[in-house]
Amino acid sequence: MLDLLMFNFSSLLSDLQAAIAVVAARERALTVLLVAVWGRLGRMRARLERLIMLWRAGKLPLARKSRAGEVRAARVRAASIIPTVPAWLLVAVREAASARARLEHLLTDAEFVEFLAAVPQAGRILRPLCRMLGIGGKPLAVGRTPRAVWQVPRADPVMGAPVGLVLGPRGRVIYV
Repeated sequence: MLDLLMFNFSSLLSDLQAAIAVVAARERALTVLLVAVWGRLGRMRARLERLIMLWRAGKLPLARKSRAGEVRAARVRAASIIPTVPAWLLVAVREAASARARLEHLLTDAEFVEFLAAVPQAGRILRPLCRMLGIGGKPLAVGRTPRAVWQVPRADPVMGAPVGLVLGPRGRVIYV
């Protein structure tokens, strides 16, 4: 029996990899970056397929214990070549917009929501992909509310309303 959820994931990620490969071959300046992302998507696809199969078979590995609030030693990470700006992949690869729409649709699927509730590891796998594609409105784990990916900055006035004598038009002093 063909598993529709796994087929949707596989086709979505392989189509996204194909679009990335075309742009990587065409744009020399982006080749190194896009080849790294292409490989990362392949690993994501393999891990998600494995988790879906284990979920269907009822043999899921135990979820990792949450480390939130735990004191850890400071660790210096090497700088990544992959940008962290939301939706950067849509700017670099315009063809990724269709993958974004398909993934947003898949996130609303009842079977997928059930899968995410049962398998929190899948949320950790999908979170970087959602960030690359600028999807930030859907929670990827039950009970979590996502942070806003990007917000329009508020324009706060630098000063309050002027009170007293103010320089007006043509250099005249006006009392406000």
